[in-house]
Amino acid sequence: HPKNQMDLRLQPMSDELARAGDLFILLFRNPQDGMSYLRFVTKDRIQAIETAVNDWESELVYTARTLEGEERRWLSPDHPEAEQAQAVMLHYAVNRPIGALMGESDLTTMIPWLQRYSRMLEDRVRLHWAVRAFLWLVTVPANKVKEKQEQYRIPPESGSIVVHDESENWQAVTPSLHGVDAASDLKAVRGMIDAGSGYPPHWRGEAADANLETATAMKAPTERHLLRRQQYFTFLLQDLLYHAY
Repeated sequence: HPKNQMDLRLQPMSDELARAGDLFILLFRNPQDGMSYLRFVTKDRIQAIETAVNDWESELVYTARTLEGEERRWLSPDHPEAEQAQAVMLHYAVNRPIGALMGESDLTTMIPWLQRYSRMLEDRVRLHWAVRAFLWLVTVPANKVKEKQEQYRIPPESGSIVVHDESENWQAVTPSLHGVDAASDLKAVRGMIDAGSGYPPHWRGEAADANLETATAMKAPTERHLLRRQQYFTFLLQDLLYHAY
């Protein structure tokens, strides 16, 4: 149906499931022709989930906060009064611990290290900006210190020529960035980000010392994870179609 646009929603649905860990879908039924229209509620608006007394995996009611700040209760298809409801809510989750009601984002283990990496890069940018600043250390005999201080109170302009005798020594001092040390630190943080994502480094373009054999071995766990996610998303669509029917 044009109001559902399922062919355009599949990628945003998959992205939201991975980004938030939960997907809350509302099915509104048209009483005239039975057509169901789906709309979405973001995870941050869900306030509570009520389950059956004897089965906490059977979710019955979802309490959500509206944009106006009011609370609204949505029934799940398992609720006894779901057939008379204007709409029902479906809940799908990934990375959900056993016994938990909510899932977890794929980004949960990466966000702290992404923030650290961002701060480190910002610090390096600031240091590279500061490296363009330098100081001149001018060494002169003790009896000429005050005279030279007055002479060089205004530093020479860039490109100017200063002629001096052997008693006057000029030395430019710039910050030392220790770029080699920073590269190792940044690589270690990227390793933590890769560990959190579960994706091998060469998938984002960092080949490092990987060869064909190691790259093949590293991608196997990731492909198994993505295959399981694909199977779950297929189940999600089948379950959605079942309840809409």
